[in-house]
Amino acid sequence: MSNLKGMNYKEFAVNHGEKIVLCFVVLFIVFAVFTSKWTTEKRTPVELNQKVDTAQTLVKNSQWPEEKRNEFLKEDDLFENVKDVIDNGVEVSKFTFSTPISWQIYRKKEKAKEVVWLPVEDLKADYGRFIMMIRPPELAMDGEGDGSEIEGSETTKPDEPEYDEFKRRRTGAGMAGAGDSAMAGLTFGNMSAMAMTESAEMMAAGGGLDPSFASPDSMESAFAEDGMMGMGGMAGPAREGRGLRYVAVRGVFDLATQQDKLERSLGDAFSLQNMQAGRILEFLDFELQRKKAIPGNDPWSGPWEKVDIETSIEVLKESADFDPPVVNTSITDRVFTMPLPSRIAGFWYKVATHPRVENFTLSQEEIEQELEVNRLLLERYQKTHAGEKVFKEKQKGFSQLQIGMRQIRTDIMMGDESSEMDAAFRGMAANMMGPQASREPLDEKKFVEKLRTNASAAGRLLLFRYFDFDLNPGETYKYRVRLVVRNPNFQRPIEEVVLPSVAEGETRTTPWSNDTAAVTAEQDVYYFLQNVKPPRGVNGTTAYFEVFQWYPKTGTTIHSTLKTAVGEEIGGEQITELYDVAKEEFDDKAAVEFDTQNYLVDAIPSPTIIADEHPDLNLPAKLRGHLPVDAEAIIVDSFGNLKPSLTPEASPTYDKAKAKLDRERKSLAWVKEAMEARTAAPTDGFDAAGFEGISALGLEGMEGEMLGPPKKGKKSKRRKNPIRVGP
Repeated sequence: MSNLKGMNYKEFAVNHGEKIVLCFVVLFIVFAVFTSKWTTEKRTPVELNQKVDTAQTLVKNSQWPEEKRNEFLKEDDLFENVKDVIDNGVEVSKFTFSTPISWQIYRKKEKAKEVVWLPVEDLKADYGRFIMMIRPPELAMDGEGDGSEIEGSETTKPDEPEYDEFKRRRTGAGMAGAGDSAMAGLTFGNMSAMAMTESAEMMAAGGGLDPSFASPDSMESAFAEDGMMGMGGMAGPAREGRGLRYVAVRGVFDLATQQDKLERSLGDAFSLQNMQAGRILEFLDFELQRKKAIPGNDPWSGPWEKVDIETSIEVLKESADFDPPVVNTSITDRVFTMPLPSRIAGFWYKVATHPRVENFTLSQEEIEQELEVNRLLLERYQKTHAGEKVFKEKQKGFSQLQIGMRQIRTDIMMGDESSEMDAAFRGMAANMMGPQASREPLDEKKFVEKLRTNASAAGRLLLFRYFDFDLNPGETYKYRVRLVVRNPNFQRPIEEVVLPSVAEGETRTTPWSNDTAAVTAEQDVYYFLQNVKPPRGVNGTTAYFEVFQWYPKTGTTIHSTLKTAVGEEIGGEQITELYDVAKEEFDDKAAVEFDTQNYLVDAIPSPTIIADEHPDLNLPAKLRGHLPVDAEAIIVDSFGNLKPSLTPEASPTYDKAKAKLDRERKSLAWVKEAMEARTAAPTDGFDAAGFEGISALGLEGMEGEMLGPPKKGKKSKRRKNPIRVGP
């Protein structure tokens, strides 16, 4: 046993293992040989051959019943299976490895493809008129701005049926101008001298929206001005306005979907940060076309014509200021979202927005907050980007008239300055605690969060907006638009693009939008034949027309009955009522010029007979021989077309024209009231009354402005729209 304990088993297995295995093999063979039963074959070879032949004969002569055969046949045919494999190949996905055997050290770069651009969607157009506040020539370079406190609901958005183009506004828009469009060298560092007058407060509100009315300083200076007293009292506001007709063209651009298509097309060059910074999707211009309806079976067979946007740009330059935005700035673009001209009466709202961006439409309270947020953001951006150019040289459209607040918001709220803006928002909330005292308590935390959310919201949609002022009354139009964008693949290396053409060309254009529905510029003049008098003495046939005419000088409707001889124009100077909304004056004996550009060709009076000579007609005595047949008149219009002039009873448009005039007169009742208040106001003793005394007389808001403009050299506390560039 002691030998076994000291044995090296590994060595023994190596030296004698094969001998042991061989012994086991020999023993197994011996066992198999001696345990098997061995016998001899008793059948002869001949018998074996006969048995094989018999079996072969049986196999050859046997038949397989069809029923038995079908039991062993499968439904699929081998030939068909083979043919399917040859034609379609073998599905190898179930045989592949689920995990790569080896990994690439460097990821394969995806080459850029041509971007699929989206069109402006749901383009629509609406016609309207408004009274624009314009800058007097002497104030063309004055940076002062008037405020405007809007009368009406501050928390709700007006519905379309409540739209009133003559609704009263407490004051007019600011008197700041549009500035010179040739300002490509302007930087944010020198804007204080050119656009941001004196302090950030001067930039708070577009069109004003200063909740206060006239300041004591401006009132004090009013009495020193010459010519401010008249008609037994005070004169109206020292401002100018004129009526404009327009077609508002609006549509939406699906920014979120376009961003997704850019990501799919640009490959490795795409990044969300570059997208938000505007380095990938950059709008440069837009092209708007319109088609005018022509006479004939197909009124839209004429060509599309390019709309000259310089006409609208000149109107914006003439405007006293830009009205406050009615939508969140996050869905606007400085190139193709046209700023709103300054209105003296009424509000923009639905004609300046689109149904698909209803959630971004602002209430009056939200408008004030939006303007203040824009002021804070722009003030901050001016400090951090003092040397940066305000304009991008290759951008056109309306980019030379307004600052790109959407981009500025993104840069600040996504950058390092966001914490500082939170502090500014808290200060803004503190300032609003006073005005909120009469309402529900203001939750500062929720209010700041709301401001931050609104300021940093990147719109999924962008609003296209354009006002076409170049219209001919009575004509019908259709519109379409496409955008011009910078090619994000321009000058990329050839090895990074699928085709060389992808990197060629600095710009790309989106597809054309849908055509708008037909929109008609309403006629300025409606006239209706009242009666016709036959010739008497040296006077020929004379017709009398009741005329309703929109008067561009004041933007209101004038109405009178005009006497016209054959061959004369239906028009001329006439004494009638005139409402001047800009000056808040009403004159019931104003001398105005009616101009229809239509001429009387011929007229036939109603026929008359002597009733006693025709007793069989049984005419009523009250007719006094006048037969119940309307007078007739033939007119030639400004296009050279002959047409009849109908009487009010026969015309389908008379009731509409009369009802519209009645609504306008009702809306303008405040002009009469304001004038009567000025006429009844005392002409002296204001120093004794003081500021509170004037307020007690009800001379707030617009009446306060009637006291006159501030003296030159005094700085008004009214503020202008912060996004506007120029004085």
